Amino acid sequence: MKENRDYHRIEKHANRHNKKSAETSIISGAVFTLAFGIVWFTTKEWFWVFPTLFAGLLPAVKGLQRFISERAGRNKVPDEAVAEKVVLRLAKDQNGIITPAMIAISTELTIEQAEKMLEKLAGKGYASMQVTEDGRVQYEFPEFIRGIDN
Repeated sequence: MKENRDYHRIEKHANRHNKKSAETSIISGAVFTLAFGIVWFTTKEWFWVFPTLFAGLLPAVKGLQRFISERAGRNKVPDEAVAEKVVLRLAKDQNGIITPAMIAISTELTIEQAEKMLEKLAGKGYASMQVTEDGRVQYEFPEFIRGIDN
């Protein structure tokens, strides 16, 4: 339990650090772009293009990309939770035995996304992967197999 709390504390610190880093990159990149741009504009020497580009524009663009990807990642979490619930409901409807193809047909997930979701659930212990005699990969959810008391 203590390890779990420590992990979440470290993860929260890393997320806070990444957010500050993205914002810091944007701000420092803008400041350097402005400073070197002014020097370049006033001196008319082409040498100042390189510091403007490498110390200013590139960090600002990278910071902006990081900031946008972090925001996109935040929106992705609820989608993943919804997809997980859809997969679990489908597994329950199929009496606890399901394949990635069944999920792909019944949901908006691709086969690859369905497979990753099933692997994730199996890794957490909610399902087990079985290979049938004919080579078909299926996942069994013991809680949803009929005959087992819930």
